[in-house]
Amino acid sequence: MGQDKRAHERAVTDLAVTVRGSGGAVLKGTVENLGSLGALVSTLDLEAALDVGDKVTLVLQARGRTVEAEGEILRLEQEFAAGDIRRAFAVRFTEPVDLE
Repeated sequence: MGQDKRAHERAVTDLAVTVRGSGGAVLKGTVENLGSLGALVSTLDLEAALDVGDKVTLVLQARGRTVEAEGEILRLEQEFAAGDIRRAFAVRFTEPVDLE
């Protein structure tokens, strides 16, 4: 069984997020897991132009406040869940994000 290579833990979440791409793309999605150094985001939006290496800003509500986190897309994948096709992408934050 493979080992998790993350330096910091991530919590499983179901938080709504707005993703702003450096190329002007804006999409809505869900943060599936979140940690101080990164997140996994999924969206039903298959049309937005996002690619590995793109800079993005995630805007979400966490613990009653708005959190903006800048980062870079590390990988993209498609998921098939409950009859939906979703695009998921892992984001590594530029700086640690205070989630407390």
